Amino acid sequence: MLHRFQGKSAMAAGAVGVLFLAQLVSGSSSAAAGETEVTPPPLSQDQVEKHLKEFERIADAHGGDRASGTQGYAESVTYAEKLLKAAGYTTQRQEFPFLYTRTLEEKLVLRDGGTPGVVVSGYSPSTPQGGLTARPVALDGDAERRQGCRAAAYAGVPAAGRIALVDAGGCSMDDKQRVAAEAGASAVLVANTGPGELHTWLADPAAARIPVGGVTRQTGRRLADEARAGHTVQVTLRSLTERRTTENLIAVSPGGDPGHTVVSGAHLDSVPEGPGINDNGVAAAVLLESALAAAGDHGGPGDNRLVFGFWGAEEFGLLGSQHYVDSLTPEERRRTALYLNLEMIGGSNYGLFTLDSDAVDPGTGQRPAPGSQEIERRLTEAFAAQGRTSRPASADGRSDYVAFRGAGIPAGGLYGGSFETKTAEQAALWGGSADRPYDPCYHLTCDRTAQYSREGAALHGQAFQTVLTHYARHRLGEGSAGGDR
Repeated sequence: MLHRFQGKSAMAAGAVGVLFLAQLVSGSSSAAAGETEVTPPPLSQDQVEKHLKEFERIADAHGGDRASGTQGYAESVTYAEKLLKAAGYTTQRQEFPFLYTRTLEEKLVLRDGGTPGVVVSGYSPSTPQGGLTARPVALDGDAERRQGCRAAAYAGVPAAGRIALVDAGGCSMDDKQRVAAEAGASAVLVANTGPGELHTWLADPAAARIPVGGVTRQTGRRLADEARAGHTVQVTLRSLTERRTTENLIAVSPGGDPGHTVVSGAHLDSVPEGPGINDNGVAAAVLLESALAAAGDHGGPGDNRLVFGFWGAEEFGLLGSQHYVDSLTPEERRRTALYLNLEMIGGSNYGLFTLDSDAVDPGTGQRPAPGSQEIERRLTEAFAAQGRTSRPASADGRSDYVAFRGAGIPAGGLYGGSFETKTAEQAALWGGSADRPYDPCYHLTCDRTAQYSREGAALHGQAFQTVLTHYARHRLGEGSAGGDR
């Protein structure tokens, strides 16, 4: 799953090529009213785990990750494509350029020798080799001033040549670094106002002037103490950034009505820091196994067209899913009945979340398209059929549903949680440990098969397959209180 996203990257390629759904032969119209609902058999968790172990093997053979733009990602695509082709799907690789980045070094050293964590922001300029040694300067005053979003926040502040310390929130990371640079700062560190370290990205790397990093709230307080004491600290934020090419893998069912196309997706790439088993290998493995399970009994009269998208460069700004949507013609968008998203569904301390169909996207202000409420209801009912209770997850703009919502396509999805802390109420509801992250290995090297939850993958996988099986044969609004669009 994408780090806390600060806006879509300007590095995404424009629409190139058109998806070939309209070229495929049309089937018949929707399933007959009153048709008996089909409950699919459980997905083979042995097969899901087999896919995961192959993703892990690929990562281990290629520097420890499967990030877009690397050989590890390319081999992950080849693995999935081979299985999908053998099952009868028509596959397409959608290539697009993007700006790749990976962390080379990130370190913060305080006056007493302490080394609290610091996270270089995606696409940040680098500090000099050996790091930057300077006094920190903290913005004081009300919450708005501490966020450092406007020049007035630095009025009377001796920021020249220093490391500016600001709070998260109020504006983008791009704005924070621009304002700090204009005040003369040599770098800017942003303290989280929530739990954990602050993971962020710059939306306009070309305009960035000074290095940017994120720290925890506690580290922010220690840096403020150093500033008041007049001490110097050393910060090293170094990364490699270069233009590369990656691809989406699209699999289209050989049968079904292309006038009513059901798209399901999960990003296949990992972050450069690890093999990406829960983020997002479990979801990709469930998507792959669901596609293989559907291949045998789909394509009859009344079935809808199925499309499975394995997205690239999600971890670099949700680029793959956006590229797919951008490359659809207006007619192909109209034919896309709905989108189902899978994200981080197998954390060791998992939750059971469905995408909130009433939530407004905080970045774009987009409201879910009509029909999204029905999808959420069906996902909720699919958990209930397993004796489990789900909860809605806010639309925080951090996963691949964003592009589909932006195009006015009804969307729903499943999410198991990442760096957020599980509450005592949620632990009582779902099991696991309160006051711990849903995924303690989020974006770390320990995101491996030994750490994922087979139970979480099974619960989410069954809910997904139940809803996918329904929409493979029905249109939105059929047999439901919700209306068709």
